[in-house]
Formats: sequence, structure tokens, C-alpha cells
Amino acid sequence: MVQNKVNFKEKLAFGQEGEKEIAEILIRKGYNIMPLYQFSDELSPQIISLNESFTSPDLMCFKNGKSIFVEVKSKKQWVEFKGVIETGCNYKHYKHYKDLALKTKLKVYMVFNHVEGNYQGVYYTDVLTVGRYWDGTVKGVKKYKPEYFWNKNDLIEI
Repeated sequence: MVQNKVNFKEKLAFGQEGEKEIAEILIRKGYNIMPLYQFSDELSPQIISLNESFTSPDLMCFKNGKSIFVEVKSKKQWVEFKGVIETGCNYKHYKHYKDLALKTKLKVYMVFNHVEGNYQGVYYTDVLTVGRYWDGTVKGVKKYKPEYFWNKNDLIEI
């Protein structure tokens, strides 16, 4: 599907609403939140080190002297693969978040806000939790960007 400006703006608004919902949940749980996308909708903020940069997760959260990163993914459906219910994200982004966790030694959590269909709710996992890589191929033809998925049974529901 070709993404046009209207489509992009709708997806952006949907994602931002999900980020706001998750930030409100975390605040009620006692976290202080720094939204990392508060400056520009067009550019992904970067975390820069001496030799590399990483796409920044959506939120930096602070509680009891500890810091964590939270990446929010708002979803309208789950994926079923070989009888397993899964959810996930773009593999390139997953790699940035995984590398960020390994480099900084800070926890990076993927939070999935499922707003429609079966199993509505908010689920999360540590980005270092092992999941499933998919290369985007359907019936031998590359159709989508690679993705990384986690089994619903391995996620924690908030």
C-alpha cells in the first residue's frame, strides 16, 4: 500500500493517542515521564554515542532512582502464525531498541496497546525477550519490511 500524507497523519495521530494513554498509565503507577517525541512529528529523535546513534524510544521514565525506556506500539489486530497469537514491530526499529538496551544497560520495554478485536489491552515485554524474526516474505515473494514478533503468552498484561 502506498502511504500518502493523509494516511501518514492518521497513523501518526493513532500512535500519538496510544503513547498518551500509556504515559497516563505509567504516571498513575508512579513514574515520571519524559516524552521523547515532543519536539517534532517528522523526525525520530536520536540517542547519540561516540560511534553510533539509535532511534529513541517514545518515553523515558523515572521512578525510585531508576530510568527505563518505553516504546509504545498501538495496534488494531494481533498476528496469528502457526496457531500462535503474536504482536510485534518493524525489525529495524526493534534492532535499534535492542542495541540501545545492550549499549546503555538500561531496560527498554515494548508496550503494545491493542485497542480493537480480541485480547484488547495493554501488554509489555523487555525488548531483550526472545521473539520471532520474519523477513517479510509471503509465499516466496518479499512483500513487507522485516518484522519482529513476540508470543502473546510471553507478554505481561498491565
